[in-house]
Amino acid sequence: MTGTVPNFFDTAHAQQELQDWDRMAPVGREFGSPDYERLEELDHLAVNAKGSLLAARRWLDTPNQALGGRMPEEVAKTPEGFEQVRQLLAPSG
Repeated sequence: MTGTVPNFFDTAHAQQELQDWDRMAPVGREFGSPDYERLEELDHLAVNAKGSLLAARRWLDTPNQALGGRMPEEVAKTPEGFEQVRQLLAPSG
């Protein structure tokens, strides 16, 4: 069986995702920071719910009426707030 395996990084979509990632500020997301695991999970949930890294970051950084007009990333700093944001990101069904 011969042939080449498509390289994820060769697609235009992947290139755009990497560029979006490079434009984001890593504040609080340094490995080893006290918030690293929470923020990593928050990012993962948001990307899965919103479909792309850029859409996830926009959603996390935009005031949300369901959170009293606060940004989801701000609200998620407490365990109770994190649970509220998680529920907003959960697939409905």
